[in-house]
Amino acid sequence: MKKNSTRREFFRHTTVAAIAAGFPTIASGKTREQARNALARRQRRIIFNDDGDDVWHPDAATPEGFVGVRLKHMLDTQVDTLFYCTTQSFNYFTHKTEVGEVFLNREGPFANNNMQALLDQGTDPLKIAINFAHANGIEAIWTLRMNDIHDAFTPQLWPQWKTDHPDALLGKREDWAANEPGSQARWWAGVDFSRADVRQRTIALIKEVAENYDVDGIDLDWLRHPIHFPETVGGKAATQAEIDLLTGLMREVRTMLEGIGKERGRPILLATRVALTRAQGRYMGTDISAWLDEGLVDFVTIGGGYVPFSMPTAEVAELCQQHGVPAYPCISASGMTRRAPYGKGKLYGIEAWRATAANAFAQGAAGVSLFNLFPSPGDERHNAMVRQAFSELGAADTLAGKDKLFCLDNEAHMKTHGYINHVVPHAKCLPKPLTKSTATTIEIPVSDVPAAGKAELRLQVDGECAPSIRVNGQAVVLTRNPELEESIGLFWLTGPVPLSMVRVGANKIEGILGADASSPVQLTGAEIRIQYA
Repeated sequence: MKKNSTRREFFRHTTVAAIAAGFPTIASGKTREQARNALARRQRRIIFNDDGDDVWHPDAATPEGFVGVRLKHMLDTQVDTLFYCTTQSFNYFTHKTEVGEVFLNREGPFANNNMQALLDQGTDPLKIAINFAHANGIEAIWTLRMNDIHDAFTPQLWPQWKTDHPDALLGKREDWAANEPGSQARWWAGVDFSRADVRQRTIALIKEVAENYDVDGIDLDWLRHPIHFPETVGGKAATQAEIDLLTGLMREVRTMLEGIGKERGRPILLATRVALTRAQGRYMGTDISAWLDEGLVDFVTIGGGYVPFSMPTAEVAELCQQHGVPAYPCISASGMTRRAPYGKGKLYGIEAWRATAANAFAQGAAGVSLFNLFPSPGDERHNAMVRQAFSELGAADTLAGKDKLFCLDNEAHMKTHGYINHVVPHAKCLPKPLTKSTATTIEIPVSDVPAAGKAELRLQVDGECAPSIRVNGQAVVLTRNPELEESIGLFWLTGPVPLSMVRVGANKIEGILGADASSPVQLTGAEIRIQYA
């Protein structure tokens, strides 16, 4: 497109492109409501959530180099939707903005920040991402992190607005060092959404993007990071009055987007990311029930992906289904990593990613959202795994008949995640003690069991032992597995399990130490591997 194209010409070109890509428009003879509903329910097998870090890769100094860092890996896969995030902290962004501040810092870890180079070429990461997505028939959504607090511990991400408005913050800088890593009180850098100026600035930031970029929708990510009021910093639930304030904000955004969509002749969808359960959502101030009842959101992503193997997505997914709204559980590399001291910091393999997606579909998912699973230039082995995930995880049909590793989540990494602990149901997660006195019971969810194939139970413990193990009430025999001990760490006990013993749904594993055991040990890992014939 020529640089001197008018706004009207720009929208005419992008509308033609949208029709070619299969995006319903008013021009196709639909009413606005019909067009919006069709867009809301379009196929989204996989949502790729790109958090915007690609702009500070050395290769991202040109539009061509920028798309080569991550975005090109979406092509010819099941990725139907791109969520592109430009939020670095509240009011600080990697897109061209006059309402907020543009992140140009090149200090420390941001030495290769290419934001200025792209601006000098008349573009920016959000524009490049949208153009690339649309050129390849992929839906493009801008993600706004409602209260990002990475600047609490990364000084380069600190915006001037917070310096100018210290009374809008939820705490003070010294709160970081004064509180334990697992404490919500540590996350002082968030802004207080009980303030009208914070809410109105948020709406102005959204309006600017909706008017200036050809986005298909706006995603309001309330879950990163889910501390929006002083009560939650202090470990208490948001009040009803505060919940009503966020519902009012959502209502204002919805009305504003409908007006802008009407003006441009194509709807702008409103999506949101919320907690895994309604109760946890209300705790942080978000009432998904009210939002659905009022028709405020077009589709929903569920959870932060911190407990991907056992995340209880059925409640919110079913609620969304009742309102005709698609739901997409989040699977994140944050939870799909074998973290120290129970692993060596490596991602789970594709079998485990398949299992998490299959469990999500079993609970009513319309598709899945992948978070923190990023391609890495030059790491072809990793990129091959990412593309395999992009190509398989988006439909129950493409997961059927493929080997899977069903696991129980380990909460080891949650100890440092005070900002998220209050909205992650990790009480059932490992580690748990194995003792001589009482059997320890855990449950591993399994989406599907084949008629033919093989199953294996794999348990990790932090000390040598020979416990008695039962699977769904039946005894199994396990032996030491040196190969897993070498590759993952600690002690592993494995053994075959008849497929007839494995159930669709929760599989109860019971373990108790023998009378001659010298000391208690921790059960730190539990897996059921299924090979499909």
